[in-house]
Amino acid sequence: MNYFLKNLKWLINAFALKPELLHTLLPPNSYIPNEMTDQYEMIVDEDLSNIMPVLTAEQLEQFKPLHNYINSLFVREDLIDSWYDNDFIYSPEWNGIHTMAKEFEKYMGWETSEPLPPLYSEIIYVDTDDE
Repeated sequence: MNYFLKNLKWLINAFALKPELLHTLLPPNSYIPNEMTDQYEMIVDEDLSNIMPVLTAEQLEQFKPLHNYINSLFVREDLIDSWYDNDFIYSPEWNGIHTMAKEFEKYMGWETSEPLPPLYSEIIYVDTDDE
């Protein structure tokens, strides 16, 4: 499976999870909303260029409402600090992401496999003396 499609599937499945399960996908003390949206920006890209080659035109049209919604949240000044607050995953705004991700997941026929594999399968500590 293509790198971007594989990661898009993981991301959509993660957004579709119940908020209380999101902490299992990230290292302890992570800012869940920020990590998830950072992944979103890397995988999808602002202009959808990363996923255009891996989705059909119809699939892309089905994805655009979620993309537009997430982008609308990024620019809201009242949410600037929310991306660094893990309680944000219980907010109405995050519920919008969750609901739209579930709809896209269903459209694509992607089943959420709980638990999803963690975002980072291996953590490398660069501040250690071990080689």
